[in-house]
Amino acid sequence: MASTDGSGRPAGIPRTLKADADVSVEVMRRVKAPHRPMLVVLNGNEADVGRRVIVDRTLIVGRDPEAGLSLTDGLVSWHHARLEDRGDGWAVVDLGSTNGVLLNGNPVEDAQLAAGDTLVFGKAVARFELQDGAAQAYNQVVEKLLNTDDLSGLFVRRKFDADLAQLIDVARNKGTPVTLLVMDLDGVKGINDTHGHLFGAYVIGESGRLIGQLVEKRGIACRFGGDEYLAALPGMTAEQGAAVGEEIRLTIGSHPFEKDGIPLRPGISIGVAAFPTDAASAQALFQRADEALYRAKQAGKNRVSY
Repeated sequence: MASTDGSGRPAGIPRTLKADADVSVEVMRRVKAPHRPMLVVLNGNEADVGRRVIVDRTLIVGRDPEAGLSLTDGLVSWHHARLEDRGDGWAVVDLGSTNGVLLNGNPVEDAQLAAGDTLVFGKAVARFELQDGAAQAYNQVVEKLLNTDDLSGLFVRRKFDADLAQLIDVARNKGTPVTLLVMDLDGVKGINDTHGHLFGAYVIGESGRLIGQLVEKRGIACRFGGDEYLAALPGMTAEQGAAVGEEIRLTIGSHPFEKDGIPLRPGISIGVAAFPTDAASAQALFQRADEALYRAKQAGKNRVSY
């Protein structure tokens, strides 16, 4: 029979921690928080599924990246529909969209909403829900898990591709550029072969965080593949984007990478291309930037090419 410490708890099992007042207050605040309306995307483009937005004011649904619920589906109009507070409840209004709005399977132009209603915009299927604070906090965690790379803290490729498509959509309408950086670390294979994959993973994660800090407020970034990254810089020409790429290259080159007392010295090669001067679509833009990355590698690595 297992020994106990006198309280019935098996010996060696740590005591339960007592919650402090701040923790208890925060938990109860979330439990007691008033239910708030929310739209949750259940089906449609992979990039849109799982999106959740709190409906706390009049909200536009459409392809416009500045819409309250921005969708990537080409069947969705720029401004497709509006959710508005009528005082005694919420309603959905079709804004003259090309493909209309369905409420619980029926086409509507102006209709009152109830909790659990299903709305269809193009291919996107969304549910109108009422959620308390605990459910809202859960949804925020889920959305972060869906969209964030654990190792680097950057976007995952799926999220990045969706946002890049929207950035190009806006740039096309406004006549402004978007520059794409395709980046590949130099020297990771040697680090893995010499010190092991944990050291390579450390370099990859730390480099991603550095890239995120440099790109933050200027654009978006993601990690894809093992030691490859992307950054999109709206409003920047290729020359301006190359300057940001040079900042990244110098930062990676001067950063004191060190794990378990072992200094590590990676470099980074970067290819640059801009919409619309180099390519007219997101896919073609990636190809042009990837070709520039290849030129950087062929020229000796650890450089920026465009």
